[in-house]
Amino acid sequence: MRIFDTKGMMVIPNPAPKEAVRSRNVLVVQATYCPNGHNLISSRVLFNNLPGILLKASTRNETGLIALSPIYGQHIRVSQEISLTDGEVVELSCPTCGVPLPTHSPCSCGADLKTCFLTQNVDFTNCIGICNRVGCPNSRIIESGDLITLAMVDVL
Repeated sequence: MRIFDTKGMMVIPNPAPKEAVRSRNVLVVQATYCPNGHNLISSRVLFNNLPGILLKASTRNETGLIALSPIYGQHIRVSQEISLTDGEVVELSCPTCGVPLPTHSPCSCGADLKTCFLTQNVDFTNCIGICNRVGCPNSRIIESGDLITLAMVDVL
């Protein structure tokens, strides 16, 4: 068995059974909430026939809507009524009540991971963190206090 691949990366065997490796584990966010309990999932924009996560976005000059794919790891966004520039940091808030999304933690890019909750309760152990820098692919899902990583799911 090889220790390194052709690019010099260490090869770590996958302990999962081959049947599990072949299965498709796709994580789809079906409900997520602002701090006031409004569901941010909207059928105004569909991704693979699934309703997206709809957020209000504000820059210094513009305010509009951003729809994000509900499929974890699929970094697709659609902006409405706002022009976005890669690298720009935007304020994210609820499109229904306008409350800003709280910061979960700093992102490795220097911006912040903004929080959407998996239940109507404000609970940072059940949440989604979305980076507010345009073009940054960082996001995370925390369920019951456990971080769900992309290695656990497949990306469509």
